[in-house]
Amino acid sequence: MPKLLSETQVQQYKSGGFVCPIDARSPEEAAQFFARMEDLERRERDLWTRAKMKPHLLMMWLNDLMRHPKILDAVEDVLGPDILAWATGHCDKKPRDPGFVSWHQDSTYWGLSEPSVVTAWIALTPSNRENGCMRVIPGTHHSRPTAPQGYGGQEQPAQPRPRC
Repeated sequence: MPKLLSETQVQQYKSGGFVCPIDARSPEEAAQFFARMEDLERRERDLWTRAKMKPHLLMMWLNDLMRHPKILDAVEDVLGPDILAWATGHCDKKPRDPGFVSWHQDSTYWGLSEPSVVTAWIALTPSNRENGCMRVIPGTHHSRPTAPQGYGGQEQPAQPRPRC
């Protein structure tokens, strides 16, 4: 029996490759993490350039976030109890920033023989259609990884669904 997710959510993950939303932190807790991140960004220029890989090793509050019991319970519900948090990353999109992350499959970059892994994408601010939430194409985790796709007129997968 799952610890956090419902049986329906576990099946959704297995068939579609994602489950959302999972309220792992309250809006107030997320705001506290966001405030800590913004404070650090103000004090440390080029923070994310210098701490791009495994920032949880430098920022204990980020380490605490990734090890939160609700997050780990959701991961355990889909992968089982043998969990290793082997990487963290940071993706930040400020208001009116024209930047984007092109279509991709995370497993393309992991170099693993078997993609029995998850990405626990944690939003510290509201994620909705108006501000450009993450989108996914259900079921693509069942196919072989493909090369990243472009954006803005280049080839795109058909009919992405908003993840939020």
